[in-house]
Amino acid sequence: MKNKNLKVAFFLPTLNIGGIERVFITYANSLSKFCDVEFALCKKEGVLLKELSSDVNVYNFGNVRLANSFYYLRKYLKQNTPDCVITGGDYPNMVLILASLILKHRPKIIISQHNYFNIEVKHLGLWARLSKIWTRMVYPYSHKIIAVSDGIYKYLTDDLKQNPAKIIKIPNPINVEEINEKSKEKCEFDLPDKYIVFIGRLGIVKNIYMLLDSYEKARLNECYLVIVGDGFDMIPLQKYAMKLLKSKYIIFTGATHNPLPVLRNAKSLVLPSFSEAFPTILLEAICLGVPVVATPTEGAKEILNDVPNAYISNSFTDSDEFAKLLEQAYSQSKMELSSYLKAYDEKVACASLISSCI
Repeated sequence: MKNKNLKVAFFLPTLNIGGIERVFITYANSLSKFCDVEFALCKKEGVLLKELSSDVNVYNFGNVRLANSFYYLRKYLKQNTPDCVITGGDYPNMVLILASLILKHRPKIIISQHNYFNIEVKHLGLWARLSKIWTRMVYPYSHKIIAVSDGIYKYLTDDLKQNPAKIIKIPNPINVEEINEKSKEKCEFDLPDKYIVFIGRLGIVKNIYMLLDSYEKARLNECYLVIVGDGFDMIPLQKYAMKLLKSKYIIFTGATHNPLPVLRNAKSLVLPSFSEAFPTILLEAICLGVPVVATPTEGAKEILNDVPNAYISNSFTDSDEFAKLLEQAYSQSKMELSSYLKAYDEKVACASLISSCI
């Protein structure tokens, strides 16, 4: 039975494809079974909208940019009076906290930290350094901060100087049954029989150029490299791939709302990132028994520790080493690994969210 006295809202710019968006949809769909749940969006757009349960309401600010959403968010908080509002990402976190200040009926503000101060932010220079100072100043005005991994917990306490008493560690949740069901859906792409796959946003932090160099060197018996995702680096990466000898074996599919059929049929998943806090795609690969090759990010090391068909490189830049790991994973068979996922079950995560935050 639903608790009609409890209203939980999630605030995000859009529901375009992204890790935070997928995590919040999982939370929202699960929570909607026993309380009122609403998504407050700057723009009601994104292929992930179709993933929302019909029990989750969507409130549209009217197609505004995140940078211009302060007034609309504050108005929403006053009129809709949610008991708790949850968001994630540095800038949505700060906007929500500031918009909620000095409200007569201020809801509990739950922010979540999903990333480090990484190279994608560092290249912004002075603005990035100032934004880091802002997070240190603004975050204390939240009620709780969700750290999605041990590494993020340490980052929040040591680097951002946040009060440990406010921080609760809740790993990104997954629904094993749902992952298996969605992985069996018809793939929207025509793909070869043998391929390794990268799935994610195509930005500098994902280190795709090193992956392309490694794939060029790896002996994989005409196994294709499929790159699923979109982003700022899409066109430069395609141009770079065209210069390689194996260019005809490299496929850029663009984004998809359901990459699981692609993952299910892959020989291995590759994640060559410079920085990952807690990549859900690794949990999905474990769920489907797909071998994994990753660089030594904090997230990869935390998730893949002791997983038998996972390979973690020693370097972020050594394409020769990464190529050898690609070869090892290619020769590895899929295996049943569900026992490694018990700590990440969505019921456990939602229970932690409710008891510790809401």
